[in-house]
Amino acid sequence: MSHFAVRVHPGELHFNAAHFITFNGSCENIHGHNFHLQLEARGENTRDAFVIDFVLLNKLAARICAELHDGVLIPTENDEITLTEREDDMLEIRSYDKRFILSRASCILLPITNTTAEMLAYHISNRLIDALHAHQGLGNLQTLEVAVEEADQQWGIYQREIIHD
Repeated sequence: MSHFAVRVHPGELHFNAAHFITFNGSCENIHGHNFHLQLEARGENTRDAFVIDFVLLNKLAARICAELHDGVLIPTENDEITLTEREDDMLEIRSYDKRFILSRASCILLPITNTTAEMLAYHISNRLIDALHAHQGLGNLQTLEVAVEEADQQWGIYQREIIHD
């Protein structure tokens, strides 16, 4: 079976955010990155001879990047992290020997297990599929690949098959 694809990697698909990850029984310090995004959508061409509208794909992905920009990314599905919302509008984060207290307004809570580049790609993929579905439907898309660059030439990638109802 043959497939066509579109790849989107414009300069505006980026966000600057802080995060930490847990791994090997420890928790990193909070630190920041300039994250960049690349998207690839594969499927059969529409009758208009394209897989998906580049402009729409870029616009929806840019909105998701804007939601992640300029905050501290916090995973909510990690058993190694305890989150406590305090009465003073602060969020207390505990993991192993670390304790962070941040303003709730600066935190972006994400329904993922860790804020690795791979899991950020997974989260963005879910949000993008929802946005495409709400906007125009998924058309002939068969796979969507989201790649998140955390550091120069270091990418976390998530590829998902599109299930049509």
